[in-house]
Amino acid sequence: MATQEERSAASLAKLMEAARALFRAEGYAATSVDDITRAAGLTKGAFYHHFTDKKAIFRAVFEEAEAQLHADIRAACARDDPWSMLKSGCLAFLDITLHPGTLRLLLREGPSVLGWDVWREVCTRHSLGLISGGIRAAIKAGQIPPRPSEPLAAAIYGALTEAARYLAQLDDPAAALPGVRAEIELMLQALRTQPGEAPTA
Repeated sequence: MATQEERSAASLAKLMEAARALFRAEGYAATSVDDITRAAGLTKGAFYHHFTDKKAIFRAVFEEAEAQLHADIRAACARDDPWSMLKSGCLAFLDITLHPGTLRLLLREGPSVLGWDVWREVCTRHSLGLISGGIRAAIKAGQIPPRPSEPLAAAIYGALTEAARYLAQLDDPAAALPGVRAEIELMLQALRTQPGEAPTA
């Protein structure tokens, strides 16, 4: 027989699964707590045992999606060369966020539902460290001239986020993606140590 803790964990998993699917497919405004509990096959009492309101479960789903985005980017930039890892990770960010459900959840509704400050804090926590690590590795390999990594990471992260948000507002983001990718590649290429350029300490 399952313990109370196991039953609670199972109900939480069902609620998250239902909310994840509904928020991605229908959006935040069109999804109610009743919709979530109905899809999960649970009572509203079970819902309020785990979450204070609909916004709370949205944030939980959002945090989960950001963590998955982080893992997917790491998998996409699994290269031996630090520069290739950095570039692949940046481009993967654009490709992955273009998925309709991800785009709706992370870029269209995340800022409006959670508020700008919370949205940015969550995104920064998951993404900025990954970019900073990539920059430091590329500097160590002599592929980017030495410089403070944090300001550069913030600039790249800002460019990627705004590029993704730009795509998110378009009727046909997939059609605009190649052009946006090309601009990001040009921006990153400008950071590289050029042939014959001696890295400075």
